[in-house]
Amino acid sequence: MMFRKLFVYAALMICGSPLFSADPAPPIGSSILEGKLPEPSAKSDFVFADALRGKKAMVLFFLEPQCPVCQNYVPSIQRMGVRFKEDGLTWAAVDTTYEITPEEVATHSKDLALGIPLLHDKDLALTRKLAVDRVPCVVVTDAGGKVRYRGRIDDQFAPGVMRKSPTTNELVDAIKSVIEGKDVQNPWTKTAGCLITHHDKTKKPALGAPTWAGDVASIIYGKCQGCHRAGEAGPFPLTSLKETLAWTDMIREVVQTKVMPPWHANNTAGHFVNDRRLSEKELKTLIEWIDADCPEGDMTKAPVAPVQEIGWRMGKPDQVYRMSKEVKIPAHYLFGAVGMPYQYILGEDEVTEDRWVRAVEVRPDQRAQIHHIIVFVLPPGAKFPEAFQGGGGRRGNPDGFGALMLGAYVPGDFPIFYPEGSAKKLAKGSKLLFEMHYTPNGKEAVDRSCVGVLYAKDAPKHEIRTRSIANMRLRIPPEDPNFEVKSISKFDKNAVIISYSPHMHLRGKDFAIDLVSSEKERTSLLRVPRYDFNWQESYHLGQFLKVPAGASIECTAHFDNSAGNPANPDPKKEIRWGNMTWEEMMIGFVDYYYE
Repeated sequence: MMFRKLFVYAALMICGSPLFSADPAPPIGSSILEGKLPEPSAKSDFVFADALRGKKAMVLFFLEPQCPVCQNYVPSIQRMGVRFKEDGLTWAAVDTTYEITPEEVATHSKDLALGIPLLHDKDLALTRKLAVDRVPCVVVTDAGGKVRYRGRIDDQFAPGVMRKSPTTNELVDAIKSVIEGKDVQNPWTKTAGCLITHHDKTKKPALGAPTWAGDVASIIYGKCQGCHRAGEAGPFPLTSLKETLAWTDMIREVVQTKVMPPWHANNTAGHFVNDRRLSEKELKTLIEWIDADCPEGDMTKAPVAPVQEIGWRMGKPDQVYRMSKEVKIPAHYLFGAVGMPYQYILGEDEVTEDRWVRAVEVRPDQRAQIHHIIVFVLPPGAKFPEAFQGGGGRRGNPDGFGALMLGAYVPGDFPIFYPEGSAKKLAKGSKLLFEMHYTPNGKEAVDRSCVGVLYAKDAPKHEIRTRSIANMRLRIPPEDPNFEVKSISKFDKNAVIISYSPHMHLRGKDFAIDLVSSEKERTSLLRVPRYDFNWQESYHLGQFLKVPAGASIECTAHFDNSAGNPANPDPKKEIRWGNMTWEEMMIGFVDYYYE
């Protein structure tokens, strides 16, 4: 089963609607050999003119190493380098990162392992000349250095989009045309990805503009740093002024479009305690600061970045349960033709006494290669996979497989803290089971993920349970843009719900949860009008919901299985329930306790 997020794979994750570049002046026909050129990384003697000598074409891969869409395309560039090795083609990558040293460029080159020279366009002169405003972007020149193609690699990846394979091949087509001495049929395409930041250091900040020290640092630290710091899901850190300056144009775009901070429920402020949205005042402050070219202010008065436990958001755990063995993640799995099968790994330790868990945080060891983790609790004496038969290991259990869930990981989500006086039970003799969804990304890795827990000192007043309200019989017709699926679960005892978590895959369009009383009266509980598989939040209620015995929780979801859905892997296929991303699920999770 998949739970909560696709990397984009681990996506500012800049997810949501694809972010495309505008149309700057096309550079087609201009020469890369004229004007200032990027500097080679340390230990590289790359020279453009020399690199072109005796070659038929050159490909420049513009990137920012921390941009998740760029990271997704690294394996594609590696494969193309091998494919065209004997075709008179020379390659180079161009690092557009803001203000880094040659040593940092060399580190980027080693980490990316592209197998081609990495150059740093220090003042973005070539980037501007070739109208590269987003990365990833590729430029193809002929033997004389003249630009014959500028644009995207293909349509496989974009913010919020991850296809099993591309349906277009712009870069490959351009390379073939240039090598064969033909005109490129489509020499200019828009790019989708991370917006490159440009700073005008000669610009004087406007009087009265917000400053980093006075206004902005506290917003960045409070609303962004939880994900955007070392060891967390954010693809780049925002823990200082310098780090933030490298991404200000991107920040402006995603906060104005409300892609960031991620939040997809349609509710009034304060209804959910974990609502991440910026206030109108915070949004206005950020935009005005960026528009003024980011004045520092009096840095002696700047707030200090909060000190946080490295590796844990919940603080230091009382106990850490690790997988019982390491898993070797290959660089590629079956050449990318299918996804790597789920791995089920037992935890190394059995629960030695009855314990009550008041907080849970699942931690991936290899974030870049992990789509999600679910940690299940196998009851004493239970075995896998028998424990999951009958909808959750205990026939007749209304909670389904949710009854076995302890916690989950998805990039960008937060640790679970249960309300005061409530906790989940870990029974003596139980074993943990890690469901691992790995996503090979061109680099081999070894993973041994874990889960940390905080224990309650005493037995709680309320035992937290998780119910999965699922429709496992769904069949979504081909080309249907708005197919409806429902699921429902009745509560036979008085219950109190503390949170909701909708779950679908790439065709998920919207999700609603309602309370239906025994008299068939309906109360709206949650509306997610634009479901985003890349950000599958849990919504924690500020005021808990009382569900009387006899009432039901009903979930209604719509799926877009049409070609109009850019994330749709195959609109011509009937879709049924399945674990993998290109299959579908429809689940409404609720955390609750009985009164």
